[in-house]
Amino acid sequence: MTDYPSPVPSSAPPEQRNRRAGRTPGRHAKPKKPLLITWWQWLILAALAGVIVYQIGQINQAAAKLDALYQLRREEQERYQKNVDAHEPRYRDLIEQYAAEYDINPAYVSAIIKQESNYDPRAVSSKGARGLMQFMPDTFNWVKKNCGYRSADFDVLYEPEAAIKMGCYLLRYIIKQIGTDDPILVACAYHAGWGVVPTWLQNYSSDGRTLRVSEIPKSDTQTYAGRVVNSYAIYLQHYY
Repeated sequence: MTDYPSPVPSSAPPEQRNRRAGRTPGRHAKPKKPLLITWWQWLILAALAGVIVYQIGQINQAAAKLDALYQLRREEQERYQKNVDAHEPRYRDLIEQYAAEYDINPAYVSAIIKQESNYDPRAVSSKGARGLMQFMPDTFNWVKKNCGYRSADFDVLYEPEAAIKMGCYLLRYIIKQIGTDDPILVACAYHAGWGVVPTWLQNYSSDGRTLRVSEIPKSDTQTYAGRVVNSYAIYLQHYY
């Protein structure tokens, strides 16, 4: 029979437990060498760190540009909304009534009123034009006979209904005279007189039938027509 060493109780001294386990007191496992990083490994790490820092910088720049674009868009939307609010029409029932009577788009009537008087019924220009649609005395005296105001005096243009009715009549007459309801040409005729439209079409139009705003030869009429068509677009989109 083989003699086996008797087990050593866990309460035995460490020296005894080590001897029975075959370990020599005082001897330990050989310590591992510390991990050393060579110079080229440092270069790789530095390059990787540089790439990471660069990418973070690019991400931050992109985020800043995106924030700036969002801010710009918000500001543009706010400006546009303020412009839309500033175009809110007054005397809308009268505009729609007489626009329908004379077969004019009410959005276009509103655009003319916006540019002529900004809805001030007592507006008077430096040249003496009056009312919402800014009639001069000669034009008033001619138009009033066709609108039921034969005996009225010039002050009747301070009344919104009279001004809008006569203005819509004049717009229909202009469309008949120039043979088109093109919003730019009608604006030119309303501002500079319908007699100039054929001449401008002949001398400045690229197709002989229409005028771009940039082709209008008279600077104040060019500004006026540009504002009218811009207002017309707002009224069509938001109010009519």
